[in-house]
Amino acid sequence: MDAITFVNGQQTHCLNAHDRGLAYGDGVFETIAIKHGQVQLWQAHQQRLIKGLLTLGIFVNKASAAGFIKTIITDIQQAFLLYGHQQAVLKITVTRGLGGRGYLAPSTPQPSRIIAITPWPSGRSQLAETGVNVRICQHNWSHNAALAGLKHLNRLDQVMARNEWEDEHIHEGIMLNLHGNVISGVMSNVFIESNGGLITPKLDQCGIAGVMAKEICAIAKQNNIAVEHKNIPLKTFINTGSPFLSNSLNGIWPINTLEPHAGFSHPTHWVKSTLIGFLQAAVATRLSAQPAVSELC
Repeated sequence: MDAITFVNGQQTHCLNAHDRGLAYGDGVFETIAIKHGQVQLWQAHQQRLIKGLLTLGIFVNKASAAGFIKTIITDIQQAFLLYGHQQAVLKITVTRGLGGRGYLAPSTPQPSRIIAITPWPSGRSQLAETGVNVRICQHNWSHNAALAGLKHLNRLDQVMARNEWEDEHIHEGIMLNLHGNVISGVMSNVFIESNGGLITPKLDQCGIAGVMAKEICAIAKQNNIAVEHKNIPLKTFINTGSPFLSNSLNGIWPINTLEPHAGFSHPTHWVKSTLIGFLQAAVATRLSAQPAVSELC
């Protein structure tokens, strides 16, 4: 089945060429896993979407944003019925809509909503078991404290970083900030294990506050596993024993190799006997009890 796309409640691939999402990246988006007809981590995705809409001023309060989400839910349900499969990738994009020329936003935005349901990506299912190969990217995150953590439409830092390699055996790239600290993968969040606990980078200047990363931190807290949010120098990351990545589609990926550091190599046989294995199992349990598309609210 090809992708199903709804724009403002109509099944179409077309968006007005004057939309501010195209002109300025003026909007936010969420990429969400659907498995067995269940929308994975829906509440967390919804909360992040609303936070982005409020931060950008597309909506002025939570009540108006929540009302808009109800319209999005209707679009999702209609699109999913047409798609006809129980496993897919759902992408929600919201822009400020039309606004004419110039950066000044309209005083009363008419947001555009885009719902896309696409086939599940192939060739990834084994990577949670086998681990992944990653590289250090040359392109760094730009700093902007006002937008740090948001999943807004301006993703050029990640586009630049991802285009640094074409080797299909490299699964992800590690991005640093301007001070040389590890911030994230191109499409994922980063964790390292330390003294039985977890360390994940501070995202107060750049990066995206991942929904799966938030879930991992919640699971850790509930199981008395310490989680610290702090700077991770590249040297610390290279020398750590159990680094891993997370995102909403891939879950948890242990890192095996790190280019260009040939001495960084972690065999995968230990995964199920470590904290990573525990977190993978706990996440799987959480994801098995998610709302069906028809039950979204």
